Amino acid sequence: MPEAAPEAVSAPRVLVIEDERDVCELLTEFLADNGFDAVCVESDERAYQVLRQSPPFACIVVDVNLGRGTTGYDVARYARQLAPQAPVIYVSGQTSQASFRANGVAGSLFLPKPFTGAELLHRLRMLVGDNDV
Repeated sequence: MPEAAPEAVSAPRVLVIEDERDVCELLTEFLADNGFDAVCVESDERAYQVLRQSPPFACIVVDVNLGRGTTGYDVARYARQLAPQAPVIYVSGQTSQASFRANGVAGSLFLPKPFTGAELLHRLRMLVGDNDV
């Protein structure tokens, strides 16, 4: 009787919502190098579309200020309507802790820009679990 093939362990999927293309690409590459399946979108409109059409993400990393359109707070609230337990990490170079506490979804984390890769990974692991990544 042949042995069953080991189940493939899929990388945790992370949705990054960041309006600066260079930052978006950098985060996507960094997360992929550290064991995550990262998808990055550069606008609120695209984020809403991806959230509606994709299976739930292990975590959402969202910039608070998305330029034109709605804020990262709005996008995260929408994501929580679709997946009430969706882990969220807000990133921003312009938002205060007070604003985050007033507007962020419950159980989310805040990471001020600029941040290091280690800081992002630490927060991801806090929300997603270690998953040996």
